[in-house]
Amino acid sequence: MIILTLSLLIILLWWPLPKKNEWALCWTGLLLILIGGQIGYPKTFTAVSLGVASLLSWLESIRAILVRHFSTDAQLIKYNQKTFGLMFLNLFICLPLLFKYQGYFTWFNHQVILTALIVNGITTLGLVIFWGAIITAQLLSRPVKADYLIALGAGLRQGKVPPVLTARLQQAIACWKLNHNATIIVTGGILHGEQLSEAQAMAKYLINHGIPQDRIILEEQAMNTWDNLRNCQRLLQKQADPKQKIVVITSSFHIFRTFNYLRKLKLSWPLVSSKTPWKLQPLTVVRDYLGIIRDHYRSWLAILLVILVIAELLG
Repeated sequence: MIILTLSLLIILLWWPLPKKNEWALCWTGLLLILIGGQIGYPKTFTAVSLGVASLLSWLESIRAILVRHFSTDAQLIKYNQKTFGLMFLNLFICLPLLFKYQGYFTWFNHQVILTALIVNGITTLGLVIFWGAIITAQLLSRPVKADYLIALGAGLRQGKVPPVLTARLQQAIACWKLNHNATIIVTGGILHGEQLSEAQAMAKYLINHGIPQDRIILEEQAMNTWDNLRNCQRLLQKQADPKQKIVVITSSFHIFRTFNYLRKLKLSWPLVSSKTPWKLQPLTVVRDYLGIIRDHYRSWLAILLVILVIAELLG
């Protein structure tokens, strides 16, 4: 079973065929060594093999996330399928095997298995809970009536509005239809060498879908979510009446990070989520989940350390 797991991981490393294959070659060589070790010395190599397999599942998912420029929708969908395959392999094969073998070995191998099991287990459990919360938010989301609708940017693809951003703008349109006097603020600057700002592309999309130009405000300086919210805060402090309702529209997977940033800015603006297409969820969900871990890495490390200590004491 372990050899099969390592073989499946090699296949996922090479699919879709990477343009730059240095990392794939490196990891494949390592996995082939582990497969050979499993055949000749299973007791010696089992712990390391399982630890490496669980680590590579996450590392390859991160590498897929960092491939920001997908030339076609087909390529984007393939990388989403790849990320889903890696997480499936990790959750349903690597973790059960780590749990199965965690008590079988000498002290060193036991420490490897235990550490991999706890780090991977806690991280993967968090991902499952996070994904479940996203699906729930997506199912419960409804358009709301407001005076100002802030639509957060989500990047462009060759100057065009991609599916994730389209969903946000469609939700903004649905909200605007409940109050035709509402103003939509589109926020996002020029990213990744694009010729046009996110805000310009978003405004063009809204106008093409029936929103009057005088009901749209462009914020074209923001380079990330924090900038989006901070710049809109400054803009609305000058323009909006305190009694007017302001809502922020973003994707279901992005709700939690956005809420965290709003809290840091001491803003109580309600959030409305747009639906993320199912075929695009693996990459977007894993990316934002890792972003939350990055924002709260001290808490994450503290939790892991406490659980490791407890496991050692009980073991």
